Amino acid sequence: MKRSSLHVVALCYGCLVAPPAQAQAPVEKIDVQNSRVYVFVAKKGAGHDHGVEGRLAAGTVRLGQAAGAGDMTFDLKAFQVDSDVARRFIGLPGETDASDQAAATTNMRSAAVLDVAQFAAAKYTIDAAKPVAAVAGLPGASYQFDGELELHGVKKKISFYGGVEALDGGRIRIRGRFPLKQTDFGIKPFSKLLGAVGIADELQVYGDIILVP
Repeated sequence: MKRSSLHVVALCYGCLVAPPAQAQAPVEKIDVQNSRVYVFVAKKGAGHDHGVEGRLAAGTVRLGQAAGAGDMTFDLKAFQVDSDVARRFIGLPGETDASDQAAATTNMRSAAVLDVAQFAAAKYTIDAAKPVAAVAGLPGASYQFDGELELHGVKKKISFYGGVEALDGGRIRIRGRFPLKQTDFGIKPFSKLLGAVGIADELQVYGDIILVP
C-alpha cells in the first residue's frame, strides 16, 4: 500500500516539473558591410527604369524560429539611385552618370518621396523564419519569412520566400524578393510634367543578406 502511494506521488511530482525548454535557434548577426537591398523601380510614361542600392544599419536573424526571429534595420539615408552595382544586380543595361545619379537620389530622399529627414530608417521585424518545401528559382534551402515592415511611419505585414545557403567561415547568405506598393506606406510615387514622366507605384525589393555567427 505504501509502495503504491509513493508511486502515485512520484507521478504527480513529475506532472509539476516543467518540460525542458525548446532549444533556441542561434542568433546570427547581419554583416552590414557586405549585405545589400536592391530595388527595381519601373518607369511610368516617358521616365526611366532605375535600380536602387540600399544598406542596412543593423540586424539579427534566427533561422528556423517560429516567433521572435530577428529584425533588419535599413539606413534610408544611404540609399542610392542607379549605382553601377544596383543596375547590374537588377539587370538594367548601361550606366548612369554621376550628376543624374545625384539628382535622382536627391528626389528619392526628399520630403516628397521617402522624406529621410523625418524617416531616416525602415525596419523589418521578423516574426517567423521557417523552413518550407523547395521553392523554384531560390538557391539553397527555402524559408518563409513573415514579419512587419515599418516604412515612412506606416507598418504593414510582409511575407516572402528566401533562399538560404551556407558560405565559408560559418557565414550564411539569404536571398529573396517581394513586391511593395509605395502608396501602401503613404508614399507618393515621383512624377513630373503632369505625370508624363514618373515611376510606377509597385516596386520589386531584393535582399542579399550575409549573416555571421
